[in-house]
Amino acid sequence: MAKNNKNIELLDRFMRGETSPEEEQLLLEWFRNSASRDEILHFYQQRWIETSDEELPAEVQGRMFLRIKERMHEIEESQKDRETRTIKPKSSFTRFLPYAATILLCIGIFSSYLYTLKKSQVASEYTVSAEKGQRASIVLPDGTKVWLNSHTELRYKSDYGVKERNVFLNGEAYFEVSKDKEHRFVVKSGEMEVEALGTSFNVKAYNEDPDFVATLFEGSIKAGTGDDNSVILTPNQHVSLNRQSRSLTVGTSENVSYARMWRNNELAFEREKLDDIAILLNRMYNVQLEFKSDKIRNYRFSGVIKNNSLDNVIEIISLTAPIIYESHGDTIILDAKP
Repeated sequence: MAKNNKNIELLDRFMRGETSPEEEQLLLEWFRNSASRDEILHFYQQRWIETSDEELPAEVQGRMFLRIKERMHEIEESQKDRETRTIKPKSSFTRFLPYAATILLCIGIFSSYLYTLKKSQVASEYTVSAEKGQRASIVLPDGTKVWLNSHTELRYKSDYGVKERNVFLNGEAYFEVSKDKEHRFVVKSGEMEVEALGTSFNVKAYNEDPDFVATLFEGSIKAGTGDDNSVILTPNQHVSLNRQSRSLTVGTSENVSYARMWRNNELAFEREKLDDIAILLNRMYNVQLEFKSDKIRNYRFSGVIKNNSLDNVIEIISLTAPIIYESHGDTIILDAKP
């Protein structure tokens, strides 16, 4: 078995692109042996059994399968290049390709089967959250990058990427989606669904807000409550879903970049009511804003605050509107200027 383990180790290194021509020649000779496939299947089956009680992170599992797919793609591209050349190379690697493709396909199918079987027996769900006053980020198994704003929760199941790439969002997040035409990427936020392929966009969908908003920066997205109530967005557009009426409103803004400035610790307002800003500051800084005067709730503010410490934000707001404030621990009291 020691010899077989050595061959398996060479196979693992080949998938990582780390083998030398001499080592590839050894693998080629092993592949010519009809027993090699059974040895490979037996080895990976045993490895899976030995780790059956361990919970492999979805990120690790996803990257395993992605690497197999990438290596298969590299092999296919090499074969295409070889077919287009007038003089065919005679390297051992070239003769090795048909065997490699077969073995990698075998591993891919077997691993995918075991992955699906194991996860169907033990349903798992992964949660990433950012509490009030915090932010977080994550790289999903397919390489998709997600940034979470304060008071946000993102969930995805352990079968992410097997059939579809579904995530469940409560809060606000910015997405940079990896391209994968075979697997849809869908963000589900209450009544709203946003489907994307190879794109970057922001979704603001807090359960306590009356509207869910999706803003597109690159690519295209389909957003709405279903096939009969959906719209296709182009870059620099945003769609708002009113949760009560379930109506969709599409708009374009010169300041569309405002929707993602929070990632850089910047605050951007475009005619925002002070009442809504108070909710935002509660999420970002975990503080309570109380109004002594109701009339100041409807004061509107526009602009960008780069140094967005809480004291700086409150000070700037008080300088641009006829209001005064007092701080008492984690509570800020706002009132109209006398």
